[in-house]
Amino acid sequence: MKFCLSIEIQEGLTYAETLALTQAAEAANFDASLLAEHYYPSSGRAGLMAADAWVFLGGLARETTRIRLGTLVSPVTFRHPSVLAKLAATLDHLSDGRAELGVGAGWLADEHTAYGFAFGSGPERVNLLEEQLQVITGLWGQDPFSHSGAQYHLEACHFSPRPVQQPRVPILIGGTPAAKRLPRLTARYADEYVLGLGTVAECKATRERLDRDCTAAGRDPSSVSLALFAGVCVGSTEQEVASRLARLMEGARPHMQNLDTWILGTPERAAEKLRELAAAGVDRLMFSVDNPLHREMVPLLGEHIAPLVG
Repeated sequence: MKFCLSIEIQEGLTYAETLALTQAAEAANFDASLLAEHYYPSSGRAGLMAADAWVFLGGLARETTRIRLGTLVSPVTFRHPSVLAKLAATLDHLSDGRAELGVGAGWLADEHTAYGFAFGSGPERVNLLEEQLQVITGLWGQDPFSHSGAQYHLEACHFSPRPVQQPRVPILIGGTPAAKRLPRLTARYADEYVLGLGTVAECKATRERLDRDCTAAGRDPSSVSLALFAGVCVGSTEQEVASRLARLMEGARPHMQNLDTWILGTPERAAEKLRELAAAGVDRLMFSVDNPLHREMVPLLGEHIAPLVG
C-alpha cells in the first residue's frame, strides 16, 4: 500500500504550511501530495484563506524532487477542460513528470453560489465530467484533436505542451461508495478511483465493481487502482492519540466527523486497519490533512506504520 497526503488547503493552510507537509511526506517516502481544490472552506468556517491549488502546486514542483503532485480533486464545474488539461500538462513539465490530475463532479454547493459557478443536478455534473474526460484525454492523445459535444466544441486543436509522462498524466476520479456511474467512467477514461470515506466492506465492494466495469470496457482490471480518502490521527501512545484527536475534532469538517472512516491509534492499531483495507483492494491511502498538527504524524506514518503494513 502506498501512502499519500490529501492536503485540504482551503481550510486556511498557507503555502509554507503546505510545503512543510509535502516535504515531510517526501522525506518519509510518501508516494504523493495531492491538494484539494476548493474556492471556499468546506468546513463552512468563515474567514479562512482558500488559496489556488494550481499555483501552490507550481511552487511545490520546484521545491521537491521525488514526490508526486496533483489535485484531489479539481471540480469540472470550475473551468473549461482545455484549461485543466493545460494546467496538468504544464505541472508535469515543472515537476519532471510527477503530475497527477484528480477530477470530480463537484459537491460543495455553497462555493458555487458564492463564486458564481453553475451547479447543476448530480446527473448533469456527471455528464459534464464525462465530456471533460473525453476532451482532456483527447487533447493529450490525439494531434490534432476535434470534439463536438453537448458543452464543448474544439476544432483541429494542436495541444501543447505534451505531457512528459506517457501515454498521459495519470487521471484520478473521486467518488462515493454509492456511486455507480463514476466507477464506469474510471474504467473507461482514468487510472484510479478514489473512494471518499469508505469502510472496509465498501472498499471491497467498490473494488469488485471496478473489476466488473473494467472487464466490460475491455480493460485489464489491474491497470486501474483503488484509493481511499480517509481521516488520520496516529500517535506513539494512546494518550498522544487522544490528545491529538481532541484538537483535530475542534475544527473537523461535518463530513469528517465519523471516526469509523478514520485511521486511528498507535502504529500497531493503525497498521491493522490498513492491512484490512489492503486486503479489500485499496492500493493507495489518501490521508486527509487540514491542520499543521498533522505534520507531526507524517514521520510516524511513513517510517513506523508503513513497514507494518507491507
